[in-house]
Amino acid sequence: MRTPFFPLALPLTVLLVLSGCDNEKRYSQPYCGNGAIDDGEECDGASLGGATCVSRGFSGGILTCSLDCMFDTDECTGGCQDACTQGITRCDSETAAQSCIVGPRGCTEWLTTPCEGDTPYCVVDQGTARCAASPCLVDCTPGEKRCSSDGHARQVCVLDENDCPQWDSSPCPEETPVCHLTDGVFSCEAM
Repeated sequence: MRTPFFPLALPLTVLLVLSGCDNEKRYSQPYCGNGAIDDGEECDGASLGGATCVSRGFSGGILTCSLDCMFDTDECTGGCQDACTQGITRCDSETAAQSCIVGPRGCTEWLTTPCEGDTPYCVVDQGTARCAASPCLVDCTPGEKRCSSDGHARQVCVLDENDCPQWDSSPCPEETPVCHLTDGVFSCEAM
C-alpha cells in the first residue's frame, strides 16, 4: 500500500510561499541597500540618480556608491572645482537667495534658499542677498534728505529704474568735508 505524500507537501508549500512574501516585502521597503534611492540617500548600489564624477565637480573618473548610500568619489579624478567665493550671497531669481558655502567635498558651491511666506522677494541689501516682504528696500521716502553715516556726504532719497527708493549720495568737497543739514538745506563745512 502506498502512503500519501500530500499532507507533508502542503505545509512545505505554504512555508515557501510565505518566505517569498517576506523577501518581496523586504525589497520593496525603503532602506539603504534596496537598489532604489530613498529619502536621505545620495545613491543606492548601482543607482546613482544620473550623477557622475563630473556632475559632482571633478574632471573625470568613476563615481560609486558606498555601503551607507552616499557617493564615493575616491575613484574620481581632477579634484573638485570651486563654484564661488565663500561668504558671497546673490539673488538666484526674484524669489530665491543663494549663499556660497563649503560643500561636503571641501569645495565651494551655491546653496539656494527659496523666498517664501511673508518674505517672498529676494533683494540685495548693502551687498547681501536676503528675502524680504517687498521687491524694494524701502528705507527712505523719495525727497527725504540726510547726511551720510560718516558725515562726509549729502544724501537724497530718489527712485531707481525699478521705482524703488534708494539713497543717492553726493560727497562734500575736500576743503569742506563735513555735511550739515539744517531745515532741509544741505551745507558742507570745514572741520
